[in-house]
Amino acid sequence: MKKIIASLTAFSCIAGFCSCAENTPSESSPRVSTAPIDPEIIGTWTNDTSGYRFGENRKVTLIMDFSERGHFTSDGAFQTLNALIPAENVEYDGSRLYCTTSNYSEEYQEELTSVLIDMERLDEPNMDTFDGEYKIYGGIATDLIARDLGIGTSHLSFEGKIEGEKLYISIVDVFDFETIDGNLDLFSEYLVYADESADCLRYSYMIENDTLTMIYGTDGSASPEIYTRS
Repeated sequence: MKKIIASLTAFSCIAGFCSCAENTPSESSPRVSTAPIDPEIIGTWTNDTSGYRFGENRKVTLIMDFSERGHFTSDGAFQTLNALIPAENVEYDGSRLYCTTSNYSEEYQEELTSVLIDMERLDEPNMDTFDGEYKIYGGIATDLIARDLGIGTSHLSFEGKIEGEKLYISIVDVFDFETIDGNLDLFSEYLVYADESADCLRYSYMIENDTLTMIYGTDGSASPEIYTRS
């Protein structure tokens, strides 16, 4: 996960109300996942900041704790890394949760409104709490994630989870995966690799009871990433 999302822009960009353009996907000859999958890796693995959900459909969902960059507060406001968006900018009808902010544009000489996050509950409507699981339709939050992954938003699907003042964002089925001889390969036709000859992000991995250890590369020099089965 560190290798994949270490470069994600801090959510403080939202406090500057930046406009983030969608990158053009880098499409190469797609690799197809066909090798047998280690059944022990199927499921959700998390640590304090991030995680993976490996599906039987050979897809990987990335899970990130977004709370430091942005979260809803107990009084209905939205806190970014260095700005508090007041509760009057947050609309909630028990199902749809929608946060906007406005900033004066020198270019257009007028006040412009930006959507920070637009999401809708996946369960029954509940006016008493924001807590729950959501489908995320878009906003600056997901635009930033898409831009820094180098994958256009039209190729990504997002879900969210709110627990108190915690906000988790998942990028659903973003990569394919295979497990081959103790290695875990993550790949996508839209992912740009640092090595032009590469066709995947390769990790060595080990599962002991409910602990998954992943190390980027195959020489063992990278720091291990530790996840626990959820």
